[in-house]
Amino acid sequence: MVTVHLHDLRFNAFHGVHEEERLLGNEYIIDASVEFHEDLQVINSINDTINYADIYNIIRERMNVPTPLLENVVMEIGNEIHNEFPQVRSINISIKKLHPPIEGIRGSAGVNWQKQF
Repeated sequence: MVTVHLHDLRFNAFHGVHEEERLLGNEYIIDASVEFHEDLQVINSINDTINYADIYNIIRERMNVPTPLLENVVMEIGNEIHNEFPQVRSINISIKKLHPPIEGIRGSAGVNWQKQF
């Protein structure tokens, strides 16, 4: 198995259930791991792997669609990756909201989604 990783992708987006989140936006960090079974002894071509630039573009496009729940965002990203790359065997995606609108919180809030196909 081969796993393609993208770490610490940063986006400004307008996800959230509160009106101010949809107006002001927030900063998000995404990590994604996509695992697939390689069919070759050696991968010598981008056509024999999953291009992480394509994964990034799927994530970037989805982050531009304001959505109330981050659970929905990670699931749609994961399903779109699998639709684009049916050879994917498992996906793990996490999203952190860096400045959640919770009084007193100093850390981040987020969700993680894992699925095996």
